[in-house]
Amino acid sequence: MQPDTAAYNAMISALIKAKYVKAAIAMMDEMEAKQIRHDNMTYHTLFFGLMRSKEIDGVYELYHKMVERNFVPKTRTVVMLMKYFCINQQVDLGLHLWEYLVGKGHCPHGHALDLLVIGLCSRGRVPEAFECSKQMLERGRLMTEAAFRMLGGLLLQAGEADKLRMLNELEGCFRLDFV
Repeated sequence: MQPDTAAYNAMISALIKAKYVKAAIAMMDEMEAKQIRHDNMTYHTLFFGLMRSKEIDGVYELYHKMVERNFVPKTRTVVMLMKYFCINQQVDLGLHLWEYLVGKGHCPHGHALDLLVIGLCSRGRVPEAFECSKQMLERGRLMTEAAFRMLGGLLLQAGEADKLRMLNELEGCFRLDFV
């Protein structure tokens, strides 16, 4: 009997809990060599272990491998990555993750958008925050009030009231559907 993805994930999880991150990465490489598919649990567990052990380069390396492998992570992994990228001054990777997911036809969770919008706005990258917000609203997702107010205030400061009106219209249309 050959180990499957679930068995490898259990081993990887145990290694991460024991703080043997490099051994867990080697286990993932072994999975690949044996053509055993990685799943969201594999990636989430490894990202968590790398982040907890402050293996910043390892996080970036695994992220790039994940994208090269065309893997689309689930919400909890997306939010964890977005938070990590934005907190660690890597908002470009957060924006890359956003564009990667949207390009794959996925609509990232609102928490991921909030983290990205706040990360972009706090670095003066308001046009990119606006575009991400617009994409989300056009897909029927709403922004939190905090992210909307932050972006809206910066759009007004930049003299871009027309963009704020556009976001307001998109927000209003979709909120009416929920009343």
